[in-house]
Amino acid sequence: MSTESGKTGDRHTEPEAPSYTLFPDSELRRYSSEVDLLGDLQEVDIFETEHHVYRVPFRYRNVKVENWLEHNEKGIELAADTGRITIEEENAIVSVTVVGSGCSGRNYNIVEWWGPGETLRTTRASKASQLIKRQRIDNLNGQHNAWVQSALTQEPPEFQSLEEAEAFIKRLQATVYNMTSGYTMPGSLMTGLYENTAYFRIGDTLGSEHTAHKVVIRGGGLDYEDPGTRIGRYPADYAFRMIDVVVRRPVSG
Repeated sequence: MSTESGKTGDRHTEPEAPSYTLFPDSELRRYSSEVDLLGDLQEVDIFETEHHVYRVPFRYRNVKVENWLEHNEKGIELAADTGRITIEEENAIVSVTVVGSGCSGRNYNIVEWWGPGETLRTTRASKASQLIKRQRIDNLNGQHNAWVQSALTQEPPEFQSLEEAEAFIKRLQATVYNMTSGYTMPGSLMTGLYENTAYFRIGDTLGSEHTAHKVVIRGGGLDYEDPGTRIGRYPADYAFRMIDVVVRRPVSG
């Protein structure tokens, strides 16, 4: 912000452009914090929150799970994109933190919070300021352990004894472990054995049209799952283990 000598308030200024910046031929007006253009000063939204933590298998009255395949300690495995966990809250939802792991690699998590009657299809071209109530986080390489990682596909030799077979398997396991730096290398056979934590801060809590009371959580992986088998599929499935929903705490008294 700059001011003229003896005067107060904002005035339009053009900052010096970096040498690598290309401007269009036509003059493009730029603004700073001019009160007459941005309206009145706003008040900071101050409120308290509380955490609602949901765990696998997500058997709660306000939670609906669709298109799931199995559940165990790693989480509840959902079919990519079509599988979903829907959570409804009485109070305004502030944020959602999702903990889980992929069945393959190159994973993503999606959280949506469309209001009644809203979908991506109802977005009108004439309403350029329409809020897209969908967030996505990509490049999640976290993957859980699965039988396919230990089922090495080469044809084993004819063993003469149980001890010989055990030694062969242990040698293969050690080789794979060492070549993947302890199953930590993204893109390796294991794609790295990790869990993912994805955080979504999703919007308003002041009673506006953008206040969220329901969220839909989905996920998947951009690597193939079970390739070369009758159940091979793309995109790969994703397992959700825990969901932490932060809501605006109701005012007491």
